[in-house]
Amino acid sequence: MKKKLLIVESPTKITTIKRLLKNRDGEFIFMATLGHIMDLPEKSLGIDLKTFEPNLQVLPKKRGLLKKAEELLKVAKEVYLATDPDREGEAISFHLKQYLSRYNRGVRFIRLALLEITEHGLKEALKSRRDVDEMLYRSWKARRVLDRLIGYSLSPYLSKLFQKPLSAGRVQTPALRLIVEREEEIENFIPQVSYSLAVKAKTKDGNLIVLDLYKKNKLFKTSNKESLLEFYNKYLIKRNILLKDVFRKLRKRQPPLPLKTSSMIEISGRILGLSPKQTMRIAQDLYEEGYITYMRTDSVRVSEFAKKSAKAYIEKNFGKEYLGRERRRREGKLVQGAHECIRPTSVEREVVGISPLHQRLYSLIRTYFLTSFMSDAEFLEQSFRFTTEGLPEEYFLQTKEKRLVFDGFLRLMGLAEEEEEEEDLKTFITPDEPLRIEDFQVVEHRTNPPERYTPHSLIKKLESLGIGRPSTFPQIVENLLKRGYVVMEGKYLKPTDLGREVCKELLKKAPLFLDYSFTSQMERALDEIVEAQRDYFKTIEDYYKVLKQVLSS
Repeated sequence: MKKKLLIVESPTKITTIKRLLKNRDGEFIFMATLGHIMDLPEKSLGIDLKTFEPNLQVLPKKRGLLKKAEELLKVAKEVYLATDPDREGEAISFHLKQYLSRYNRGVRFIRLALLEITEHGLKEALKSRRDVDEMLYRSWKARRVLDRLIGYSLSPYLSKLFQKPLSAGRVQTPALRLIVEREEEIENFIPQVSYSLAVKAKTKDGNLIVLDLYKKNKLFKTSNKESLLEFYNKYLIKRNILLKDVFRKLRKRQPPLPLKTSSMIEISGRILGLSPKQTMRIAQDLYEEGYITYMRTDSVRVSEFAKKSAKAYIEKNFGKEYLGRERRRREGKLVQGAHECIRPTSVEREVVGISPLHQRLYSLIRTYFLTSFMSDAEFLEQSFRFTTEGLPEEYFLQTKEKRLVFDGFLRLMGLAEEEEEEEDLKTFITPDEPLRIEDFQVVEHRTNPPERYTPHSLIKKLESLGIGRPSTFPQIVENLLKRGYVVMEGKYLKPTDLGREVCKELLKKAPLFLDYSFTSQMERALDEIVEAQRDYFKTIEDYYKVLKQVLSS
């Protein structure tokens, strides 16, 4: 009996799919490509400059694998191409079909989009089988060709100028500019210093309360430190103060949105201390093991199936009052939205048999997904205003408290350290009982320079500018480090002297290719090829003309 050849990228996927197929796995034979099978040549441009068609070649280390695939075609009547559901995966599937169809023209090729490697995901993929998406492949090809053209044009210029092998890239170069500009901001920063007055007042029971001096509803700040001491000695020293007003406001805090690639990278970096590369590697494992949906996405969209599952879990485990209202999840104009958010494939499922880091990242993904459907947390903010005889009319002393009155999504996520319960001021503040001022403190306020980028905050910034895509984010940082353009200083990215010089020279020679909006427009043009709104040849031709013009100037 002729079998079905199912091709994926990794052996782990094969293990998971075999488990899901149960008694049907005898119908299939499996093969893993371990990444791309074809690419541009390493030591030459590999692009026809008249047609802009790339000369893609079989990677030497993949020849044996393709030989094995040719043999498997002798017993297969259908080939299921189940590589990752993104541009990179589409390119692998396209190249497999292109290569293997030469050896058996009677074989049928079917593209499967495995958005989650579960029974449900496999069933949906088999139900919505399709052909390889040529427009998606063209977009990948355009991206690869543009990257090569820009890299091969700018890199020799840099290498000649600095007398050493250097490189420039379509996305890495604007990223370097961000890091260098931030360093310059820090170096040129002049701190602004101001001072405010805090006083300590005692209740009759001996409790001390700290109050700040306000003027016209704002914390009173001045650059003259001595004037605060004069004010204290004239109006406040050893005075009794009385409660004048209490202002109460109920504030609601919305739960966070479910995770997408950039937010997962950012949060896992902050909470777990993982680099972008580590985060994506662990997420890839979780996806291939069937624990989470596809992890390269710029969308926070949630399927109806997943919504129902999350709401049912919240109602069952926390009660109806913890179910939040349906929020409109707005997507920015730069979002591709090909996939939904990163979420657990089953909210009931626990991670077993893999490392603690896998468990912790899974827990973050699950928590952010579930809390996005929970109710707001509610805080009561109270401001207690005091005055004393003779105090100028515009001035008053104030202390504040914020108390959690309904935990909402924080029931699952937990209360942040800065929101821990405060001592209840109402227990020792009464309207008719004076407090006595005992002491004071002049508080210094100093403006801080902007922070250097971390790998995580750099990715977040690039995404906000529309530069890069989920599949490229970790590699951007890796490339900058590998080239020696930046170094890690603690958790921050610092440009090296070489990085600063490269950025300076490129801004002189090819400023357009460091321009954030130009790079973002280029990304959008590549996306429009998928949507058949742009022609492949015309897109590459237009940008190549710009590149030639820049380099000839």
